[in-house]
Amino acid sequence: MQNFPALRLIMKLGRWWALCCGLSFCAVAMLALYPLIGLFAMLPAIFALGFGYYLGKSYVELITIIITTVN
Repeated sequence: MQNFPALRLIMKLGRWWALCCGLSFCAVAMLALYPLIGLFAMLPAIFALGFGYYLGKSYVELITIIITTVN
């Protein structure tokens, strides 16, 4: 693990990474749907927030599993 500083960074900032993924998915959904359906775009944006968060979190968990397997 000492030879891979990027993996240490992912392990350290994993929750923030997942949050940034969720917020970016939410922002894209809101920007794409707001011209079409107005403020009702918040509902799909909330679902996109959850999906993006869990997608980022699963990436971090996958890296964690790989690191524990290698070490």
